[in-house]
Amino acid sequence: TFGNVYQIKCRRDPGTSYAMKELARNNLPKFIAMELRILQRFGGVHNIMRIHAAHRERDRVFIVMDYFEHTPTKEIMASVTVPEILDYMKNLLDALRYLHGKGIIHRDVKPSNFLYNRSKHKYCLIDFGLCEEMSDGQPTEKNVRNHHGIGERNALKSLKVSDQNLKICEKSEARKGLKRKRCECHGLPRVCDICTKRPRLHVNKAGTPGFRAPEVLLKYRRQTSLVDIWSAGITFLSLLCRKHPVMRPNDDYEAIGQMAIIFGSEPIEQLAQKNNSVLLASWDFPGLDMVKFVHAIRNEEIPPQGKYCDTCRNLFFGNYGANCMCRVSEEHSLRQLAPDERQVFEILKRCLIVDPDVRYTAEMLAASFS
Repeated sequence: TFGNVYQIKCRRDPGTSYAMKELARNNLPKFIAMELRILQRFGGVHNIMRIHAAHRERDRVFIVMDYFEHTPTKEIMASVTVPEILDYMKNLLDALRYLHGKGIIHRDVKPSNFLYNRSKHKYCLIDFGLCEEMSDGQPTEKNVRNHHGIGERNALKSLKVSDQNLKICEKSEARKGLKRKRCECHGLPRVCDICTKRPRLHVNKAGTPGFRAPEVLLKYRRQTSLVDIWSAGITFLSLLCRKHPVMRPNDDYEAIGQMAIIFGSEPIEQLAQKNNSVLLASWDFPGLDMVKFVHAIRNEEIPPQGKYCDTCRNLFFGNYGANCMCRVSEEHSLRQLAPDERQVFEILKRCLIVDPDVRYTAEMLAASFS
């Protein structure tokens, strides 16, 4: 969506290949300027793409970068191993730790933006057009509150979520009831004419559907570099599930509903409350055992634990035996894993904490590999 990339050769040095990116003509100048600035200031180290030159010809902009030969995402997903996932995690977190330390949020972390050369074991983070420089008022890696601990279309063809049963409204509307015309939809799963005429809340919602953090979907005003950590977590989950993307929502409401099923509805509702909003939903999900969820997506047999769960039977296609996959069994499932696989899931869980105030930073996660 941001342009086309071509493999080119230099006439003075025919043996060397470069990648030339022609930016899409409909790109806003601020996105072009941001990508050039990030590549120029930070490229070439810590798995960040290196820039060699940039050229503008009327309304066309070209960027010449290293040619990074990489393994197709589809091929990686089909056969990735646990040691490879650990190495992938380590290198992506190193790139994010470096960027975040420089006050930069990438905002579009996903498998196709983190290239992997399988034969050479090399990595490269690309596409910086959506990057955001954190202002003085935004937290960075160094001042995000520390978190000191955490407890140990096949299988998922249909997540039955209806956006008609989901609504986000501002708590402030209730407090302003005496000064403004009474809202007719407060506490109800619909939007009235009064609310549709009110000014919209504008926050940065950049990113790829299915990879955006819950605070982005809930229009959190205080977004930090931790939105990248969530996206990295979803990327790791895709590798574990061998499925890309894991979630493919049609809109933000469906995305929130899918998150609630996988990670639990209570933390989503609590995050909305912290943002001075109310999330109205007709469902209540405890969240899923991440180990069982991964096995289900990979079409692997889930060992029954003698517990019948009508909720899980209705959620998962093919779960005719109604095997329970609720989060209550997650600690038991983790104990059954080999040490390296357990490490992958522990890092994954720390990336996918719904509340950004207790989600691990890239610097904290990088320490898991030391």
